[in-house]
Amino acid sequence: MGTEERLEALVSCELEHLGFELVKLETSLRGRKQIIRIFIDNPDECVTLDHCIQVTRAVGFALDGEEAVQGPYNLEVSSPGMNRPLATPDHFRRFRGREVKIVHEPGNGERKKIFGTIVNMSDGAVALSVNGEEHSIPFDSIISANLHGEKWDIRGGKNRV
Repeated sequence: MGTEERLEALVSCELEHLGFELVKLETSLRGRKQIIRIFIDNPDECVTLDHCIQVTRAVGFALDGEEAVQGPYNLEVSSPGMNRPLATPDHFRRFRGREVKIVHEPGNGERKKIFGTIVNMSDGAVALSVNGEEHSIPFDSIISANLHGEKWDIRGGKNRV
């Protein structure tokens, strides 16, 4: 298991214990420091600032305890935001009926963007409705996908992320 896969497995396990889902994990370098960005979700409630703090502490302890990161690092935890990434087939199933922007490579080496409404996710492909026509995008050809055109839902509560 590679370093990135080990890191993702450790973070996913810790998040599962806390009742959160790992939406996406990104790593990069800033100078000599590694930056670890974790996007979390909770299907039952909105992710709050307090949740992000809780996850930062727990994951930080787990990373340090397992010595999963060599050298100095910054850990950043946030919600996926209103244009959240869709990274797994389950994400597409969960957000059926919502608008999405997909960047994919249809096989000819060219990248294409497509905007549409998620109809279904099955048989390794995402079905999208684009201007009344259904398009099938193989999941393996997707480079990135995000919810698109979302509006902020401002309903009570503070510290909403």
